[in-house]
Amino acid sequence: MSKKNKAKFKKQIKAQILNQLAQTAPQTQTAPIASAPAVTNISAPAQAAVLNAAGLENLGQIKYDLKKTGIVVGCLALIIVALVLLDQKYNILLTSGSLLFKVLNIQ
Repeated sequence: MSKKNKAKFKKQIKAQILNQLAQTAPQTQTAPIASAPAVTNISAPAQAAVLNAAGLENLGQIKYDLKKTGIVVGCLALIIVALVLLDQKYNILLTSGSLLFKVLNIQ
């Protein structure tokens, strides 16, 4: 499914959920909001609808992907630091760059 279709699909789902919530909610509210009792228990279907509307149904997968991305970024940072330290001691980057230019006949 393309990105456009996904966005349209999500908008349609959100619109359906909002319509369902509007139909289930009372049309007129007679009591003021301050005197309304606090809602402490949300039913499972309503909670699932809210999570789906917010796009949080794959929270575990999102955390896993973020952890994996952090590991990759950390490894790349370590490789760059190691290359800089080796270059300061052995001047390896300049010589390898010169060799690469000779082999590929760039200059």
